[in-house]
Amino acid sequence: MAEWRPLHQSLYLRSGLETGGQSYDPPLLPYEKSLIAALDCSEEEYRKFVRYAMQRAHVRPAEYAHIPHIVNEPISTTTFLVNLAIGLALTAVSLLLAPKVPSLEDGKIKSRKLKNQIGPSRFNQATSFDNAPSLAELNQPIPIPFGKRGTGADGVVTGGLIFVPALVWSRIYAYGAYQAYEGVYVAGEFGVDEPDLGGILLGTQSVSALANKEFAVYWSSKQGSNRPASPQLYGTEGPGATGTVGRQIFTAPTSDGQFSSGFSMSYVPSGDTTFGTATPIHNGTAHRFNWEIISAPFSATEGSDNEDARKEIQAKRRKIAGMDADVLHIKGPESGQPGTGRAYARRMGFIQHSGTDDGKEVKDKTIVTVNVGDTAIFEIDNDDNVWKKLEKDEVKGFKGTEVNLDDLKGSAKSWRQRASDLLVVGSRWIVGASSWVVKSRDDQTAKKRIQITMECVSLLGVPEIGLAGTRNVREGLGGDEGTEQNPRKHCGPNFYSLCALNVATIRPVRRDAEVIELGIKSQVFNRAAGLCNFNAIPSADKLFKLDKRDITLTTGRMDRYFQRSSFFSIHVRPVKEYGQPQAGFAKMPLIFCVQGNAPITQSNFLRIRPQTSGYFEYRLIPRTGADININNKDTDDVIVLKASEGVAYTNDSKIIGQPVSTKYGDFQITTQGIKAKVGDITANDELFTKPGDSAEFIEVETQVPNAVERTDIASDTGSVSLIKHAWAYHFLGTPKKQGEIDNRGITKTVTHRHYKENGDKFITVSITADSVEGEIGRDIGRAYYEALPGHYYWANVRFGVTESTGDWSKGGNDDRFTITAELRPDNPFGNAGGYSKVMSAFDVTSRKVVTTSTTKKGERVFEKASQIADVSHYTELTKSNDSGPEHEITFVNEYISNNTLAQYDDMSTIGFTVKSSGEIAGIEQLRLWSQTGINVTRLIEGTSGPSNLFADLVFYLLKNTSQGVGNVVPAELVDENSLRATARFLRANKIFYDGVIEDTESFRTFIYDNAPLQLCSFTIKNGRFGMIPALPVDSNDAISLQPITVEQIFTAGNIIENSLQLQYIDVSQRSNIRALVTWRVTVQNDLPYQASALVHWSDFGVNERNTTEQSFDLSEFCTNREQALRTARFLLSVRRRITKTVSFKTVPDALGVQPGSYIRVITEASTYSSTANGSITDAGTLVSITTVEDGDYEALLYNPTTQEVTETTITIADNTVSDSQYHGSLFTLLSGSTDYSVYQIESLNLEEDGLVSISAVEVPTDDQGVSIVAKDVLTESNFTVLE
Repeated sequence: MAEWRPLHQSLYLRSGLETGGQSYDPPLLPYEKSLIAALDCSEEEYRKFVRYAMQRAHVRPAEYAHIPHIVNEPISTTTFLVNLAIGLALTAVSLLLAPKVPSLEDGKIKSRKLKNQIGPSRFNQATSFDNAPSLAELNQPIPIPFGKRGTGADGVVTGGLIFVPALVWSRIYAYGAYQAYEGVYVAGEFGVDEPDLGGILLGTQSVSALANKEFAVYWSSKQGSNRPASPQLYGTEGPGATGTVGRQIFTAPTSDGQFSSGFSMSYVPSGDTTFGTATPIHNGTAHRFNWEIISAPFSATEGSDNEDARKEIQAKRRKIAGMDADVLHIKGPESGQPGTGRAYARRMGFIQHSGTDDGKEVKDKTIVTVNVGDTAIFEIDNDDNVWKKLEKDEVKGFKGTEVNLDDLKGSAKSWRQRASDLLVVGSRWIVGASSWVVKSRDDQTAKKRIQITMECVSLLGVPEIGLAGTRNVREGLGGDEGTEQNPRKHCGPNFYSLCALNVATIRPVRRDAEVIELGIKSQVFNRAAGLCNFNAIPSADKLFKLDKRDITLTTGRMDRYFQRSSFFSIHVRPVKEYGQPQAGFAKMPLIFCVQGNAPITQSNFLRIRPQTSGYFEYRLIPRTGADININNKDTDDVIVLKASEGVAYTNDSKIIGQPVSTKYGDFQITTQGIKAKVGDITANDELFTKPGDSAEFIEVETQVPNAVERTDIASDTGSVSLIKHAWAYHFLGTPKKQGEIDNRGITKTVTHRHYKENGDKFITVSITADSVEGEIGRDIGRAYYEALPGHYYWANVRFGVTESTGDWSKGGNDDRFTITAELRPDNPFGNAGGYSKVMSAFDVTSRKVVTTSTTKKGERVFEKASQIADVSHYTELTKSNDSGPEHEITFVNEYISNNTLAQYDDMSTIGFTVKSSGEIAGIEQLRLWSQTGINVTRLIEGTSGPSNLFADLVFYLLKNTSQGVGNVVPAELVDENSLRATARFLRANKIFYDGVIEDTESFRTFIYDNAPLQLCSFTIKNGRFGMIPALPVDSNDAISLQPITVEQIFTAGNIIENSLQLQYIDVSQRSNIRALVTWRVTVQNDLPYQASALVHWSDFGVNERNTTEQSFDLSEFCTNREQALRTARFLLSVRRRITKTVSFKTVPDALGVQPGSYIRVITEASTYSSTANGSITDAGTLVSITTVEDGDYEALLYNPTTQEVTETTITIADNTVSDSQYHGSLFTLLSGSTDYSVYQIESLNLEEDGLVSISAVEVPTDDQGVSIVAKDVLTESNFTVLE
């Protein structure tokens, strides 16, 4: 059942503690929509009045007499509802047709909100690689992965390799929103196991974490060719694969073709890699307030009662739209807030040029021709009094209202301070198409001005800049009252703004590179932040009608990014050769452009192929918006880089190949994108009212000059002396050699742009002359020679037309024009003739008809070329170059043809392609996890396969000719038997080698350094290389604790006399240490980590624990804790126990030993002691601190008289020496000892004299003849381990 609701309750029920309610908003009936159309009102207006009628219907504070008589009778519900609906509708109609009431509160003045343009603030970010891996260097060894899975002495699994394949081929691709990478790697000789997907790592990340379509892995490991090719091992290729994008993989665009099998290398360039304009500064460009519709409803502005409101609204309109927009109630051209906005001077810009008007300040906006070495003054005026005066002006200002320019003053302070901070001495700027450097600053505090002197250092195109003039810089208004511009004062956004100049310079790393490809990363956009939504602005006529109907408008705003175009050119020159002068850069006659409409990085590429042999370097130099807008025609071609257009790196139609010619030869330029016309990409619809769906082209025929002639020449003083020479000298410079300039014998051409008086058209005249050596009296006069000593002069001066705008008449006075040379002080002819100006008058002698197309968009244009401009009238419109350059060269590919195709014979190769993404931002080092290494000869089994025994690795290195020393060590010099025996020792004791050899080092050094860490010794027998266990072994090849069997004894009887050398190890090398040993812990398909332990002797006292600590890093090959600790015990024991080595020669007869054999060397040694010293008196009595027993003694005697030292036997009896020849001598009694040490032979060689030389190292033994070192190795309790 329906619930009863009293009429005084709100029909719209809400919960919560709120006061009041909302009226019911019923759906419109069909006939109501017809009423709306008939009344020409909006649906919202109709609903508003329906709600008003409903409120009147159920809110009735009335007198008793007005209450109707109520009778309790049945009522038809249907009839009641229909009557109610019709009643409400008719009430609404009557209200709409009733006379208007004059206030918003009582419903007369209506308000409308114009649409906003709100764009996205979040974007799908593009991705790119921030690095590129380096190629393997020439002669860099290919990695040798060696090892296999095993089980250590502690029962733990060992092995597992992470190795870094060598990169031998690489290329990066640009696809607009992302990049892609291709690399070919050599992982070693063939036979390496196929890697698991999870075991392929890019940096620390497994490739398996990537989306399957974003990468592809190719693998080949077999005898013969291993060049990567389809099909892929992992990932995806072909349609839909973003890692390969359907391109032909591992190809290079060389002279052999776009998809050749040539060599490619990628790298990230260093040095100057960013380019583009940046931090633009306005050069007189006017400031406009953000456009706002100032509604002026008649009922609120007409009549004397509304005078104050009327003046306020007029002042607001005048502030925004100018004096031509403050008429309110009289329909005409100044009503309805017409125009595009009032121009306020920014109070900064160029005001002087050294080559114009004797370097004096220029009053009006002027375009001047510049040369290298010219100076110009940029002024920043900080005096705001002009705006204060403007505020009080009765005609132009806002006197008697609340309107002021406080907001302008605040903004001006900010932009002037920014310009001052940027224009520091030494900074480099581009103005138009010329480069300038700040030379000095003059802070004129009293005048509240800063004057900055800049010098032209290079010309990059048309040699012109614009002077804003003192009227623009020092006055308050910018020459535009919204509907009419003053061409002598007003400066638009494309009037020669100053931009920081950033130039990228690239030369190939390899001189033999046939093609160089540049990867360019750009971020280009316009951004509106609260800017007026110009598209929604009504026409002036419409606004006037709305004012008349008392409908006020709220201006819509624009918060969004939109299109910007950023331009650049390529310049080229040969690289300077030794002893040769440096050539200048030549500009390629192409315009390149990058477009963008969001803060998204886009990646593009430019490929440059010289058609003539040579080594060139390239510069990417930006072109300013002013340069493009002023110096290029709308019909000029532009190459828009757009790698996302079409399918890049294929034969897609969007591939642009453009041949160009320069003075250094021809070049082929290739990129991905589109070709456009300048006129197509200069404007933005966002700055138009009612923009059309597309450009409307209007064909216009004009009569343009194609030839001119000079008809007259004169000076400002009337003097005719040398005036032609003065005029030519001004534009062409000296005709002779002067300093570093040498113009002798050349033909020189310059151009000069001349604007007609009314500024509606211009003509660019070329001035050409030949420097000729003349003869006085025939070609030149004495006055010429005295003014400019020398015989060279400018002859055959001729003129041409390079560019013009507008219609020109032929001959007569209508379009006669004069080119004035404002002579510089160094003009020798002007100085000689006493004049400062020379005027040449020209007539058009020939014309041609040309048809041009112009674009017309929208009703009102608030900024015409906003897409290319570097600055804007509006502070609410910013550019992507506001804080830095927009472009950067992020990678370079260089391509070279191969004489023979690289096949990677008998190698293991991996091909890898990947797309940049959020997961992959850089091409980190590729790593492979593998259970096994390369196949080698396994000495124990006699088969081929992976091994983890160091002896097998040594044998491989000795025999292999490509990665070992097999090409220099003959097979007969390899002691295979000793290596096989050592292999059995290593296997029996579970001492394994699992590592990758990646560095180049001496083979002997590698063996000597690593053999002791494998508990082995490197041996040489008769020049044959081998290896032996460093510890005794039993019959099972395990470390033995049995007494050592001595194979031969050497004494004085079989040691060649004087050949015995006993060398004691320095005591500092035998001191106790603590060993910090490190090993590698492997994790399948992941990066390993290191573990370490500190090992020292258990008998260390407390005071000895601070002893020296020595590190032993076994992580390159050891993957087992027990093996690492056993090695540490071995090294500590060797250091403590072994004291000496021995070497001697013997005869080969009956010699039954070899390297590794244990021998005993019995030696007798004489020892010295100071207590055995004394003297023999002349009487033969002994003088000594000790008592000497009677007997015969070996003694060393010194005779002070003869200074002879003799070793002899003396007889002592009763403390007396009877032999008188020794009387008067000093003596020392010699004592001897016999040593029975055991040694292990390390080398045994047959010498040229037929004798055998033996070198051996001590093997300390206990009383039972057991190796003490072996006992230490196997006795863990002798050591303390800290982990």
